Amino acid sequence: MVQLRKWQPLLKLDGAQASYRQIVEGLVAAISEGRLRPGTPLPGTREMAQLLNVNRKTVILAYEEAETKGWLQSVQRRGTFVSQQLAPGTAAVSGAVRPFALALPEEPAVAYFKANEQAVAQQGRPGALFFDNGACDHRLLPQAVLHRYYRNALRSSFSSNSVRHGSECSSRNLRSALADMLRHNRSLNVGAEHICLTQGVQMSLSLVASVLLKPGDVVLVERLSYPPAWEIFRQLGARLVTVELDHEGCRVDQLDALCRQHKVRMMYITPHHQFPTTVSLPAGRRQQLLELARQHAFCVVEEDYDYEYHFAGRPYLPLASDRQQRHVIYIGSLSKPLGSTFRCSYIVAPVEVTTVLERRAMLTLGQGDAVLQQMLADLINDGELKKHLRRVNREYRR
Repeated sequence: MVQLRKWQPLLKLDGAQASYRQIVEGLVAAISEGRLRPGTPLPGTREMAQLLNVNRKTVILAYEEAETKGWLQSVQRRGTFVSQQLAPGTAAVSGAVRPFALALPEEPAVAYFKANEQAVAQQGRPGALFFDNGACDHRLLPQAVLHRYYRNALRSSFSSNSVRHGSECSSRNLRSALADMLRHNRSLNVGAEHICLTQGVQMSLSLVASVLLKPGDVVLVERLSYPPAWEIFRQLGARLVTVELDHEGCRVDQLDALCRQHKVRMMYITPHHQFPTTVSLPAGRRQQLLELARQHAFCVVEEDYDYEYHFAGRPYLPLASDRQQRHVIYIGSLSKPLGSTFRCSYIVAPVEVTTVLERRAMLTLGQGDAVLQQMLADLINDGELKKHLRRVNREYRR
């Protein structure tokens, strides 16, 4: 009876989504909030299934998923425990959070882009193998669907007289659709007011960096990373300090010493699939990174360039989904799901930061493509983007 009272309220199975996913998310929440401490034993899969009134296979799947991501560890002949590698859950930070110091203070890594262009130009050579950095296969795009939705968006824009340069209505519709998608699929607690639209990840990085950085600021980057991002930071006068990598991704254990050695303003990281190694940062290091960002008051710029494509288990939730964090700016894109022709990226940040980003974007980037924004909003709201992703994921996995 004691076990029943403990585990049923902790995991809260309500039928809103797959049971195994609710078990995983319940465990992650309980560990992150300190209600389950490192080393805490979990009931066996058979016992937990009886306690939660679910199939044992559901519990096995949930335990395996949580163990893969570093939240749990299985010890032979002893059972399953909360991972000892995790830091104890930290309570919400009391008092006012120090806001980002916004400063006014840009050439990209031309060689990197030229190398990609040269590779693409030779793609059709007989016997050539083409290696790129993860572009989608445009042959898999649902052309008939895209034609129909663009035609409908164009017709609607003409009738509402919003086809002119930019439209607040289409921007708001797309930001609302993206907010719904991010809440449902990535557990980000955001609304339309937290989202700033741009025309590609490169543009998002440039915009965020121009708002956060001033000459002399220190930016932490992983030893292997995205060269154009480094170029953006350098053009703004930032000093780059590298963090080493190992088989689990970024060496977060080095950050505390680096932060004591330098006054770190920002860290740029790709934790879901580290670029270019594709390693996923495990749960313990994620917790440690967020805690260090809080302690040393630096901003984490999280680029999640291909969240949709993860072929072993479910994708890791973004750093920005942690309810206690106040230091993460999240950058995502629709160019990976729909191809580079569809230039739509987005920045997720606190409202006060988003307001500054939008003002800067209005001055430097102008207004967006109203027709394209409406089309993308409709694709998300009608579930067509989700259907397309299910279809191409099967093909890419194969």
